[in-house]
Amino acid sequence: MVLPIDTIPGAMLRVDPAGGICELNQAAQKLDSGLAKDENLFDWISENSRENLKFCLHSENHNPDHSREFEASIGTRRFRFAIAGETCPDHSRFVQITDITEYRALSERVAMNEQRYRSLFTENPDAVCSLDLNGRLVETNHCTDHLTGFGKEQLCNAPWESLVDQADRDAARLCFDAALAGRPCSYRCTVIGRNGRRSIAEVTYIPTLADGEVVGVFGIARDKTERHRLEESRRLLEACMAQIQDVIIITETEPLDEPGPPIIYVNDGVERMTGFRPDEILGKTPRMFQGPETDARALERIRKALEARKPVKDVLVNYCKDGEPFWNEIEIVPIPAAGKAGKAYFASVQRDITQSMQRESELRRSREELRRLSQAQEQILEQERRRIARDLHDELGQTLTALKLSLGMALDDMNELLPDHVRRLEKIVGHVDEAVEKVRDISANLRPAMLDDLGFEAAAEWFLNECESRTGLGLQWNSEPSGESVLKGDVATALFRILQECMTNISRHSDASSVCVDYRESDERVTLDVRDNGAGFDPGKVRKSGFGLVGMRERVAMMGGDLTVESAIGKGVHISVMLPREEVTQ
Repeated sequence: MVLPIDTIPGAMLRVDPAGGICELNQAAQKLDSGLAKDENLFDWISENSRENLKFCLHSENHNPDHSREFEASIGTRRFRFAIAGETCPDHSRFVQITDITEYRALSERVAMNEQRYRSLFTENPDAVCSLDLNGRLVETNHCTDHLTGFGKEQLCNAPWESLVDQADRDAARLCFDAALAGRPCSYRCTVIGRNGRRSIAEVTYIPTLADGEVVGVFGIARDKTERHRLEESRRLLEACMAQIQDVIIITETEPLDEPGPPIIYVNDGVERMTGFRPDEILGKTPRMFQGPETDARALERIRKALEARKPVKDVLVNYCKDGEPFWNEIEIVPIPAAGKAGKAYFASVQRDITQSMQRESELRRSREELRRLSQAQEQILEQERRRIARDLHDELGQTLTALKLSLGMALDDMNELLPDHVRRLEKIVGHVDEAVEKVRDISANLRPAMLDDLGFEAAAEWFLNECESRTGLGLQWNSEPSGESVLKGDVATALFRILQECMTNISRHSDASSVCVDYRESDERVTLDVRDNGAGFDPGKVRKSGFGLVGMRERVAMMGGDLTVESAIGKGVHISVMLPREEVTQ
């Protein structure tokens, strides 16, 4: 017996095997006004559901408790179709239709929310975990595993507090108790991970509620290790820069033209050096320190280096807040941009070197005074040598010569002298001869007369011949004079004394067998080169005694020239002197 369709609760259809609607109750008609008797259900449901309907209508099943179900859309609504397993005498079947549009939308929203929650949990960049009421870990994400170094299996049911450093456990416990009382709470702690690895974490506890009751705690641990390290580094850097006496300024790179790049950082040293507070300088440009005595050439050198983005170091005069000038040593380096979107900067270290410049100026002035004094002493010494040489040559030499002549005449006039007396007098005449020669040598060594009369070239050639005959050295003299003029005066004297010192050093210390002396003149300068093939020395090792090279350097410096010394152990010595030429005489 087939029950009347109106007596069956819910929206009901009786459908033949071809999908035709044999009858439907009022509830079914209310679902959609288009559903009516003799309509075909296949035409109303969505195309992807028609195979399910076909299968259910043609499936042979004599179990009355067994039904077939599927979902299908009619228009914009979603329905669940339940097909009775038992057929009617005419092979039709009852079909129950339930509108599940709102239910399905709610289910999809619940599923979406579940996916979002799961994604926030698992894909969170911070360590996220669920804790039970006893503080044990129930679930963790992969960042928790990375923070602690333990896997999910090892963390499951482990107390979170066991991963916290002993010194931070009281704070962790107080914060957890606050979360159990329904109050979110945060604290910072050190997490002791696997193999003792220590990480700084900012932990936040959020109570998990169900029906208004706290059923657990949701924990978020943000790894602050790198940030803590950077903050500590920054703190140390700021503390260090605050104590540094030098001024450190960081500016932008543009504009290099007026008004200049703005200052974005300056340390506390600027107040000690200039009197300006850091807050008075930020946003302004370093040009605020410039004034009337600031060297424009130094500024131009700095600008060219900044345009080329190259480091530069220079010294110029800047001004304090009260207008007092000071010498400022500035070193500027470019700071390249960090990545394509980053900005480049200039960093400068500035140092007040006023006292150093004053000491250097005083030292330079003292050196100049000493040099002038030394030059005056040298001139006095040369004058005294010239006088002594002249007195020896003219007075003592003439006296000895007269004595020799008188002794000779006495010998000629005293024929009655005994032979022994004659020999003694002849011997005395010989000693007088030797004394005359020694007086001439001493006079020549003190100040050869030809240096003043014939110039340096003639005096040098005579002196080298004397050295060769006295020492046995193989001497080679090469000269390239400039025309008929001869070099005299202070330059000639300086060159001759340097040549004397060189030959003295060679004869005493070098064990050389040959010496080559080259002398060249030009319209502007004269050059003297002395080379030997002796033992040489290490120029890097300054001798503790002896002033030969020191004297030569000082003599050359007084004349405004250059002296270079080249030597090596076993390679001999090469000394080169270049002096500016004084006015020459014909």
